[in-house]
Amino acid sequence: MDVIEPLTHHELLLVIVQLTVLLFVARLLGELCSSVGQPAVVGELLAGVLLGPSLLGFVAPGVYGSLFAVSASQFHLLEIISWLGLIMLLVVTGLETDIDLIIANGRTAVILSAGGIIVPFTTGFALGWVLPAEFIAAPGQRLVFSLFIATAMSISAIPVIAKVLIELDVVRRDVGQLILAAGMVDDTIGWILLATVAGLARTGVVDFGSAATTVLSVLAFLGVAFTIGRRIVAETVRWVDNAVGSDAALLSTVMLFALAAGAITQYMGLEAILGAFVVGVLVGQVNRFDYRVRHSFETVTLSIFAPLFFAIAGLRMDVAALADPTVFTVGLVVFAVACIGKFGGIVGVSGLAGLSKWEGITIGGGMNARGAMEIIVATIGLGLGILTTSTYSIIVAVAIGTSLMAPAIMRWSIPKIEMSERERTRIEREQYLRGSFLNDLTRVLLPTRGSVDTQYAARLVGSLFRDRQTDLDLLRIDESPRSSRRPSKFRSRLERFRLVRDGTGSRETSATRRAESERTDRLFTQVEQRLGDRAGSTRRLVRELDGSASETILESASSGYNLVVLGERTLGGDPGAPLFSRTIDRVIQRTPCPAMIVSTSESVKRTPALMDDPIRRILLPTVGTQSSRHAAEVAFAIATAENALVEIAHVVTRPQSSDRFAGGPDLSDELDIGSQIVDREAELGRQLGAQVVTTVTAADNPGAALVSLADRNDADLIVMGSNTRPISRRAFFGPNVEFVVTNAPCPVAVLNSV
Repeated sequence: MDVIEPLTHHELLLVIVQLTVLLFVARLLGELCSSVGQPAVVGELLAGVLLGPSLLGFVAPGVYGSLFAVSASQFHLLEIISWLGLIMLLVVTGLETDIDLIIANGRTAVILSAGGIIVPFTTGFALGWVLPAEFIAAPGQRLVFSLFIATAMSISAIPVIAKVLIELDVVRRDVGQLILAAGMVDDTIGWILLATVAGLARTGVVDFGSAATTVLSVLAFLGVAFTIGRRIVAETVRWVDNAVGSDAALLSTVMLFALAAGAITQYMGLEAILGAFVVGVLVGQVNRFDYRVRHSFETVTLSIFAPLFFAIAGLRMDVAALADPTVFTVGLVVFAVACIGKFGGIVGVSGLAGLSKWEGITIGGGMNARGAMEIIVATIGLGLGILTTSTYSIIVAVAIGTSLMAPAIMRWSIPKIEMSERERTRIEREQYLRGSFLNDLTRVLLPTRGSVDTQYAARLVGSLFRDRQTDLDLLRIDESPRSSRRPSKFRSRLERFRLVRDGTGSRETSATRRAESERTDRLFTQVEQRLGDRAGSTRRLVRELDGSASETILESASSGYNLVVLGERTLGGDPGAPLFSRTIDRVIQRTPCPAMIVSTSESVKRTPALMDDPIRRILLPTVGTQSSRHAAEVAFAIATAENALVEIAHVVTRPQSSDRFAGGPDLSDELDIGSQIVDREAELGRQLGAQVVTTVTAADNPGAALVSLADRNDADLIVMGSNTRPISRRAFFGPNVEFVVTNAPCPVAVLNSV
C-alpha cells in the first residue's frame, strides 16, 4: 500500500502563519467591537474582509497573494479548521437552546416564531425567484436558490441576541425570555429548512420525491435523537463523569458525540451542523455537564475556533463586488427585504400574541440580527454551489448590518417596557436560585445498611429532589470476611477446578454469594421504594470494606459528590459520647462535601410503617446563619413536594437567673431581631412556593422550647442547620441541636453545609 506523503515544509509553514494572522486580527477587532458595544462577531468577520481581496489584496497584493491567494488544496486546510470551528459553534448554540423555556412560553413563542419564519421565508422566496440569473451559481436550480434565500432570510442569531440581552441585563426579563424562546424556535426550524434545502441541492434534481426523502431524513434523525439519542447521551455523560470525573473527559465526550452525529447527518445527505446542533441541545439537558464545564467549552470555542471560522468566512467576501452598481442595488434590496420580512413579520403578529407595541419592536429588532447564523448559511450555500461570490458577499453584508442594528433598537425600546409585579417577583426568585444551595447539588451519596433511619432518609431525599435532575448513588459496604468476597479471576479458576475435581468446596461459597446478593438486592429495593418517582437517576453501588466503614464512605464521597445523606439513630444523651455512631461521627468531621444526617423518632423505630405517614407540618428552627438558610431551602423543597406547612421558629435565650435584673430582662431588641430573621426566611419560602407561618419566642433552654413546640403543634419533621466543630475528638453540633435530635418527638434532619 502506498504511504500518503505528509505536508511539505512550506505547506505546513503557510497554514500556521495563516492561522496566526487570522486569529490575531479576528480577536483584536472582536475586542474593539465589544469595547464599543457591538457584537464581537462583527469584528471577527471584518478581520477576514480586511485580510481578503477587499483591503489587503488591494493595498498589498503581494502579501495577500503569498498568504491567501493559494491553491485550492492549500485553502482546504483552512476550511478544515473552519468546519471544526463551525461544528463547535453549533454545539454552543445547542447548549444555549432551552427546550423547557420554549415550552413555558409556548403559545406566545409559536405566534412570534410564525411571524418571524413565514413572512421572511415568503418574501425571501419571492426575492430569490426574481433576482437576476447572474446571482445564481446554477441558473437551472432557481427553485433551490429561492428556497435557500428564503431560509437565509428566516434565520436569527441566538448567540448575538443572547450576548446583547446579557449586556443590557434583560436576559431574564419576560421580553428577553420571549426573544430567546422565539429565536430558538426560529433557529431550530431554520436548521431543518437548511438541511432540507442542502439535501435538495446535493441531489441535483428538484422533485417532490427528493424533497420528501430529505424531509423524512430530517424527521427520522430528530426522532431518534430526541428519544434513543437523548438517553444514550445522558447515560454516557453520567458514566464518564462517574468513571473519570474530569472536565477534560466530559469535553472530549461532547466533541466525540458532535463529530459522530455530524458524520451521521452528513452521510444521510443532510448537513453536519444539524447533528452538532442537536448534540448541543441534548448535552445541555444533562445536569452533569454543568456551568463550569460548559463555560470551558464555550471559552475555547468563542476565543479560538469561532473567530477563525468567521475570519475565514470573511476572506471569501469581496467588498469590491459590492461597488458594482448592480450588485450594490441588489444588496440594498436584499437588506431591505431581510429587515422588512423579519422585523415586520414579528411586529405584525405581536398584537395576536398579547404583547405591547414596544415589546413587539424590541423582539422584532432583536430577532432581526442574523450574525453568525447567516454566515454559516452563506458558507454552506457557497460550498454547495448555490451562491455566487457576489451573492455570498451580499448575505455576509446583511448579517453584519442587521447585527449592528439590533443593539441600537433594543437599547432604545427596552426602557419603555414596564415591568409587572409578577415579573419582578420571578426575577427576584431566579436571582436567589442562581446562588442556591440546592441548585448546586448534582450528585448525592446515600450510604445504607437498610436501617429504618436510612429508609426514612431516602424518603426525604425522594421529596427533596423530586423535580430536580439530581443523580443519587446508593452505597452498600460489603463488610463480609475477605474469604467470602467475590474472588479474583485466578481464584475463580481455582475454585472451578476444585468443583470439577471433588464436587465440593465451591458450592457453599457459591450459595453464600447468592444469598449475599439476594440480601443486597432486598436492601437496595427497600430504600428505592422510599425514594418514589424522581427526575434524576439512581444507581446501586457496592464497595468492599477498606480499612473501616467511615474510610470507605469518605473515599467514595471524595469522588465528586455534592452531598452525603446519612441515616443514623442517636446514641443517647451522654454528653461525653458522640451523638451518633463512631462511623457517622468520623464521616461528619472529615466529609469533603456537605452532609445531612437523618434520625427518626422512637415511635418510627418501633413501628417502621409510620414512616409512610404524610408529612403535613415541618418545624424549621433558624438563627439567621448561612447553615440555617441552607436548611431552610431543604425544608421548603420537602414541604413543596409534600404539600406541607413550614413553621419557622426563632428562640431567644433568656439570660441566666444570676444575670437577670429586677423586674425581668428586656428582650424586645432580641425579639425584634428574631422577627426579622424569620420574616426573611418566610419571604424565601413564599418565593419557593411553600406555605409558611412564623414563631418567635424566648426560653431558658431553646432546645427544650423547640422540642415542646414540635410536640405541641404535632410536627412531622424537624429540619435544622448546623456547623459542626470538634470537641473532645467528636463532632459537636451545638447544645440546642443535640438536645433536639436526642429528645424530638418526630424525625430530625440536620444539615451540616458549611
